[in-house]
Amino acid sequence: MDHRPERDTPFHRVRPPLRALLLAMVVAMIPMATLATLAASNGQSRAQGNQVSAAKVPAGISAVLSPSSRTVDQGQSATFTVSATSTAGFVGPVTFTVAGLPAGATASQSPSSVNLTSGSTAQVTLTIATATTTPATKTDFTVKATSGTLVSNAAPGQLQVLEVKRTLAVSGSVSGLLAPGVSRAVDLQINNTNNKSIAVTNLSVSIGQVVRTPAAVAANLPCTAADYQLTQYTGAYPLTVEPGNRSLSSLNVPQGKWPQLKMLDTAQLQDGCKGATIQLVFTGTGQAN
Repeated sequence: MDHRPERDTPFHRVRPPLRALLLAMVVAMIPMATLATLAASNGQSRAQGNQVSAAKVPAGISAVLSPSSRTVDQGQSATFTVSATSTAGFVGPVTFTVAGLPAGATASQSPSSVNLTSGSTAQVTLTIATATTTPATKTDFTVKATSGTLVSNAAPGQLQVLEVKRTLAVSGSVSGLLAPGVSRAVDLQINNTNNKSIAVTNLSVSIGQVVRTPAAVAANLPCTAADYQLTQYTGAYPLTVEPGNRSLSSLNVPQGKWPQLKMLDTAQLQDGCKGATIQLVFTGTGQAN
């Protein structure tokens, strides 16, 4: 048994002074509070900015055209649908305007106006009517919705107009016989098989073939288109032809304006042209009125 007296073992604890500890806590807490304050401040600024931006969006109208393109014949009509949508709370009556149509074309809407409530969409039928004189081409146009001084975007559209050619038949007859140096007028016959009048814009005549008599062929006597001369129709265009069969004489066109067929007086022997038949070819172009 050890009777030696107990000895205290040295044990040292490092304890920072209380004042230093409190200062460290205060220093550590300052940046956290500052960051929280800044974050809250930035969030509030963004929210205020969004509110200001939203307040600046003006009420308006958005316009859309459907379909974007149509194709029609001259004198016919094309229909589109125009949609007007209220934006940013717009409320009120809306009308429509069309700009850029080709010559002779007109636009109308049904109904002529609509009333929009906040966020609503309304549609109208846009009809574009062309004339027979409207140019045959593609034309870009725009449609806008308006309400007082408020104007929508310009909704784009395109209209293609095709030229209309109606069926007609052209023939002709020559009064009297031909001889060297003699001219005969050709009274053209125009057969309009349509139920509307036609504006004829071109008439022409050409020699298709010269048919000699069997005797001339046997004797080897020549006669060709070179022995004749044609003068084309010189009357005014367009020449209005009502449905049915019409001639230049019945249309009161002076005979001097009719096509003229003349047999030339040449130095060559022209006995091969005696009794010959001249086959004429007629062409014409007409547009429906």
